[in-house]
Amino acid sequence: MRDNNLFLKQLSPSDGEACYLMLQHIEKEENAFTNPVKGMTFVEYKEWLKEQDDWSRGEKLPAGYVGQTIYWLWDGNIPVGIGKIRQALTEKSRALGGNIGYAVSSEFRGRGYGSALLRELLLKADEMGVTERILTVEKYNYSSRRIIEKNGGVIFDENDSRWFFRF
Repeated sequence: MRDNNLFLKQLSPSDGEACYLMLQHIEKEENAFTNPVKGMTFVEYKEWLKEQDDWSRGEKLPAGYVGQTIYWLWDGNIPVGIGKIRQALTEKSRALGGNIGYAVSSEFRGRGYGSALLRELLLKADEMGVTERILTVEKYNYSSRRIIEKNGGVIFDENDSRWFFRF
């Protein structure tokens, strides 16, 4: 990983096979991160991209949802991770997931991408005017805890299963 090759790119309906294949290396439910694309066909993925693009503008949201923008972390011409920013928090997302989530493809873990991805997502959240930034982490996930603390996250609450971080 070379930081000067890293950049975030917002999800687009025109995204192709590279992002689709990267998402196949992230489980459907992993460390409380949800990846609905795992196991989808490419055609279903293209429909999902359109849906997520709508949601990023607050359009066609299911009841109880808030706008969410998805970004890909690229290292040069290779997508290595995915990040999500919810523009607002609901009571459910405040209790279960926060408004920033991220995952790195299993092929690229342990190389510093998680920390870089969260750093870039926090900058993007600032640009979007997201003032309350909360992440939750399952207590067994010490890697994410280290990444969050490295990026300035501070524990403000916890329960039996999760730590709650604020930035």
